[in-house]
Amino acid sequence: MLVVIFILSLLGALALRLMELIFMAYPPKRPNSHIIDTEACSFVTSLMPSENWVVRDLTERDFGIDKIFERFENGFATGELMAIQVKGTNKPLEDKPEIPFSIDTKTLLYAEMFAIPFLLIRCSLADDGACYFVWLQEYIRVRLNFDNSSWRKQRSNTILIPTSNRLGDTSAESRLIHISRFPKMKESWIKYYINTCDLAYRLPNYIEDDTVTLDFAIQYVLPVLGSLEKANNMLGLISNHFVATKLSQAIELGKRICDKEFESELTDSFFKFVCLCSDVRKSIDVLSLRFDVDHMRFLYESEGMAEY
Repeated sequence: MLVVIFILSLLGALALRLMELIFMAYPPKRPNSHIIDTEACSFVTSLMPSENWVVRDLTERDFGIDKIFERFENGFATGELMAIQVKGTNKPLEDKPEIPFSIDTKTLLYAEMFAIPFLLIRCSLADDGACYFVWLQEYIRVRLNFDNSSWRKQRSNTILIPTSNRLGDTSAESRLIHISRFPKMKESWIKYYINTCDLAYRLPNYIEDDTVTLDFAIQYVLPVLGSLEKANNMLGLISNHFVATKLSQAIELGKRICDKEFESELTDSFFKFVCLCSDVRKSIDVLSLRFDVDHMRFLYESEGMAEY
């Protein structure tokens, strides 16, 4: 009986000591993942040219944004911003054209909410700070929605980051500029569209020689000329290959008609002006393809073109 009591007492003492060890207070310990991400963020900052980019840190990172990139051009602010999430690793990244990365679905859903571009940057501390980026909103639109239509129902998804998007490379820098400018380009396209979509309907479809007088021509040309000039003001942010080359010709001819300076007969000049405006109107059909997801997917599948 005494032996049993002794054993029970010993077990109780051991249990008590174990509880003390379990609940012993320790000072806070910084997770290794936080250390890696902090070092990765430093690499990212060092790779961004300071003359072109200001990298801003955020004081609250719980929602997934680590930094904000703001672009400058010739020392002047552009108002172009990108939200950045940095994911570091102390292991070398796979030597493949695309780097697989498992990302929480909630992060993808969060990225979709933004009007400015949201970039994920994958950074390896074991590979001289090699950092690769992917534009999440465009990746979702062009690839993920097609490759896995039920991705929103999963807790996480694997995305593929192009190794051509390596921070520090000249080609990647050009792509970053394109991405940062995209919200402005989209707004400019809308204004360009508004000012050109009705051109074909504001001008007569049938012209008779004896009906074209100066007053008749000016009443059509003057308001259309205003729309053309407003559309022309948007061209600084729209890629040139999307814009009708005849836009400037239409503006010049419209001004000459209003100033009574005709290259030939008034009827011929007015007819030429109508034709030029029709060509400008058709340019928005080409421009709209940039925002058509099926067209962008076709380019990705047929030509490997990806702007994410």
